[in-house]
Amino acid sequence: MIIIGQFLVGRMFQRVCVFKTTISKIIFFSTLILVVWWNWQFLANHVSEAELEELAQAVTVRVFSEDNSLGRGGSGVLIRREGKQYTVVTNHHVLSNSSLHYQVQTTNGSFYPAEILAFSKSENDLALLTFDSPDRSYRVLSLQAEVRGKIGDSILVGGFPFNDNLTQSPKCLLTQGEIVMILPRALVGGYQIGYTNVLRNGMSGGPLLNQDGELIGIHGLGKNPIFGNPYVFKDGSSVSEAEWQKMNRLSWGIPVQYMIQDFQS
Repeated sequence: MIIIGQFLVGRMFQRVCVFKTTISKIIFFSTLILVVWWNWQFLANHVSEAELEELAQAVTVRVFSEDNSLGRGGSGVLIRREGKQYTVVTNHHVLSNSSLHYQVQTTNGSFYPAEILAFSKSENDLALLTFDSPDRSYRVLSLQAEVRGKIGDSILVGGFPFNDNLTQSPKCLLTQGEIVMILPRALVGGYQIGYTNVLRNGMSGGPLLNQDGELIGIHGLGKNPIFGNPYVFKDGSSVSEAEWQKMNRLSWGIPVQYMIQDFQS
């Protein structure tokens, strides 16, 4: 009986070992499959750095008045194409004088007369321009309500900066940075996304692109503003001194959701 009992215990021990080995293999291969799938999803959804920069260059336009006034103008983003007509979103403050005639310069150096189509219905710092391109086609970015920036996201911002002599560069400048603040409610003008990108005057209206090449907002407020206090909420309340010190070191943009709210609803 003792021998039989030892035999049965041995058999049970062997089965337990085999079972544990099988479970370990299942866990190992399941984990391996998940890792491979996650990496495949990451690569499938993310564009390369070169592709992202090419996209940013293609959809960012220069916006300026026909008299080419010193220190006047900004940037914009191509967001819609209907036949030969293109729509550009930019900042309201870029079109500060609506009595002027404006032009758009595209990525290939072509110039087009533009018309102001609309300003924000919600007092956000947003505006739309249109222009016709009968002989050339350009890429556009769609406005997607589900696309939202997150703290820690790497972003690329493009625009046409002013030079030291207040003339605007004809070349699009791209800057890399990271989102470090997202306010629970918007400031005056709709500003809500804070990021580390170093940007210059003239780049207002340029796109905020995530690593998937999606438009999450447009830039409009640079670091260390000289005039006034832009860190005021729409209800008139101001941020605390501690928050002001943090926000003052960041550039600020308007989320794409406000563009949809103002121009597609």
